[in-house]
Amino acid sequence: MDEILYPGPQLSEAAENGAAAKRDWRKELRDRVDDMLFRWDAGREKRRFPARAFLLAALFIAVLTTVPTVYTRGYEVTVDGTPLGVVSDRGEFERIVGRVEDRVGEILGCDYDLTCEVDYKSRIVERSEISSLSGFETYLFNQVDEVSKNYTFSIDGKDMGVLADATELEELLAELKAPYQNANTVSCEFTVPVNLDYSYTANGDTADMDALRALLTSDSVEAVTYTVQKGDTYSGIAKKHDMTVDELMAMNPQASLKSLMPKQELTVQRNVPYLSVRSVDAVTYQEAIPAPIEYKEDDTMYQGDTKVLDPGAEGTALVTARITYLNGYEEARDIQNTRELTAPQTKVVAKGTKERPKTMAKGNFIWPVRGTITSRYGWRTLFGVSDFHGGLDIGVRTGTSVKAADGGKVVTACWHNSYGYYVVIDHENGKQTYYAHNSKLLVRVGERVYQGQVIAKSGSTGNSTGPHCHFEVRVNGQRVNPRNYLP
Repeated sequence: MDEILYPGPQLSEAAENGAAAKRDWRKELRDRVDDMLFRWDAGREKRRFPARAFLLAALFIAVLTTVPTVYTRGYEVTVDGTPLGVVSDRGEFERIVGRVEDRVGEILGCDYDLTCEVDYKSRIVERSEISSLSGFETYLFNQVDEVSKNYTFSIDGKDMGVLADATELEELLAELKAPYQNANTVSCEFTVPVNLDYSYTANGDTADMDALRALLTSDSVEAVTYTVQKGDTYSGIAKKHDMTVDELMAMNPQASLKSLMPKQELTVQRNVPYLSVRSVDAVTYQEAIPAPIEYKEDDTMYQGDTKVLDPGAEGTALVTARITYLNGYEEARDIQNTRELTAPQTKVVAKGTKERPKTMAKGNFIWPVRGTITSRYGWRTLFGVSDFHGGLDIGVRTGTSVKAADGGKVVTACWHNSYGYYVVIDHENGKQTYYAHNSKLLVRVGERVYQGQVIAKSGSTGNSTGPHCHFEVRVNGQRVNPRNYLP
């Protein structure tokens, strides 16, 4: 709380200063008279001027030049019988009264007039007796019973309430920042202005600290953009954001489980605190320097095939950077210096130039048919029974051409009680594809097929409720979601 300006100590100090000023003035006057007498005495033979008249003139001049610098007209101000101090102009104090009334009116939301009685007493005072105006304003505010000084709390310009004691709030704000600070943190601030001011407010306006704590510690779930970092996996990203892989892929239909590249952007869900925190860490760490790759053509290998002849080795670098985080998630990385510690060694790779046979797998799949997906991969209920569906059912008319999703060797082409007429193609890269419920098979076991070749005609044979193509993908013998392998 600001100190109230009481007149007693001020007047004593003023009196002491005034006495000193008087002593200085008298000494100055004596010095001027002595100087003029000396000059007169030295030149009295040349001057025919009475000494008394000369001395009086000198004294008059000294008074005229000295008195205004020491004395002035002032007004002693008394409020309700209490002396406050001295002003050089009554208007100064009246303007202070007006400012206090206006400010109290703003706080209370109505016109306000001070009811105190103000008296002025005019007299000549030494300039050192003039009082500080700020003390008057503090004294008048303290006479208003309807207001008092409190802490006003605001977030981004929005008034959040008034607190008589800010200690608990300051501790809470520090707690909200604490999880984002460590030994490397150079700055940590809220992303919006958070202000705590000590000022006059209306009495009885105090906020509920428990409610304020509950609000400031609350979270909301929002969709945000995540930039893929080197070494990230879909499962790791999902776990980091309290999601399942299926939820992550549902939010990113353009993404493929077969491909995840650094700097790729994904949409994830994230708990966002009521007060977001942006922090900056100054860090030094070692980073791998990728080995340069040298390719050597090899006409004994098929196009697209490669073989490592010399693995080479990664180098290492010492990196100094400033990393910016938003609520603990990296937002930006400013590399300030990189120093090579060990040089990388070149990796040598043989690259095939031999033309690939048409029936060899290309490593990517095409849709076997085009139609409506009538049943997806995963658990489903059919005729009141829950079972796991290991592929995609694509609804098409009977007799639709069924194409090989990729090149390979036919390892199965026969009848099955559940699959009906079905075909299995081994793509000789750990993957196999299944095509079931056909009305007619157009390939035989041992035959090699190319991507897009018609291998069967669709139907509704086996355990089927209507014409469609049941398409499965198996990787190393395990059924996987075909949708993750199709364009």
